[in-house]
Amino acid sequence: ASRASSAPRCWPTMRASIRATRHLATRHLRRHLSTEVFAWAAHKAGAPLEPYKFELPSAIPPPGYVDVAIKYCGICGSDVHQLEDAWGVATWPLVAGHEIVGNVVAVGEGERRFAVGDRAAIGVQRSSCGTCYHCEDGAENVCPSITKTYAGPGKDKGGFASLIRYPSAWTFRTPEAIPGELVGPLMCAGITTFSPLKRHAKAGDRVGVVGIGGLGHIALQFGKAMGCEMVAIDTSPAKEDDAKKFGASTFVSDVALLQKGSLDMILNTASGRIPLDPFLELLKPRGSLVCVSLPDKEERSQLYLHSAVPTERALFGSYLGPLGDYEEMLAFAVEHDVRPQVEVMPLARINEALDRVRDGKARYRVVVEMPEI
Repeated sequence: ASRASSAPRCWPTMRASIRATRHLATRHLRRHLSTEVFAWAAHKAGAPLEPYKFELPSAIPPPGYVDVAIKYCGICGSDVHQLEDAWGVATWPLVAGHEIVGNVVAVGEGERRFAVGDRAAIGVQRSSCGTCYHCEDGAENVCPSITKTYAGPGKDKGGFASLIRYPSAWTFRTPEAIPGELVGPLMCAGITTFSPLKRHAKAGDRVGVVGIGGLGHIALQFGKAMGCEMVAIDTSPAKEDDAKKFGASTFVSDVALLQKGSLDMILNTASGRIPLDPFLELLKPRGSLVCVSLPDKEERSQLYLHSAVPTERALFGSYLGPLGDYEEMLAFAVEHDVRPQVEVMPLARINEALDRVRDGKARYRVVVEMPEI
């Protein structure tokens, strides 16, 4: 992991502010002397990130919210897509980052789940309505009123920052057994692969994973721990040794090398558009192809229904995971030693870190570390 001691000139001010406010902490609440948050933001699509600061609306979180001083934030391919406005939903200035871990420094009135000093983690989902059919059925991740960690109608700010104010219902306690720099990637790549494997695979199944990257390398670990035989599919032969280390019994760089009708499930983690029919043909009758990544908005996939109908193969989408899966996923990761492989870089090198993800050079998740305060 690479680190550097340099930091933006704005950080000493924040260090002094936070040190001073520690003297005012009570057991459940810390009042900030300053409402300033220091971050790195993009001001238009494709622009490099620059130091940026913004004001919180109040010094104390409102009821139902906590303030988390961020220690680490992972970089996801979705952050790159958003910064390039590939999905057409970005808001500017954009502070990205949704694989967050840090310590609670203030809590809203009546908060019972968290106290000042607790380590906490945050993922992609900020809220759901809580009253629709999906929320009541434990599928909050497909709520029509879902909000995300950053951007969206509220122009919320994400984790490439010193601090985040977040709904406590979507903030999670983190097992001490997992080092802080490894927690963040589990809050996105982890939940995104754990949930569909939990729903669509069972012990003894032969499961293919398409794309051995930030998501795929965690999917191989989760699948093996669930008792599945894992098959890694990636166009880069150089990843074979790593894939087998992560749990694959078989690695192929060409799907033509796999026997048709030999897999029970395929988890597609590739972020670009790929042809679906060759993968559907690898499935057994009634097998499932589950897609978890989103290509650019203008990219379209095509499906030849003869690949699916006569064999009753199914194509599923899977988005994040429901609220109840997060703590289960973290506990499962502890029990089965599922760990992201990360490169740690200082926040001052955020643009270099983003380029590593953008260029497919990350092995296998890049995590930015905030300066010591």
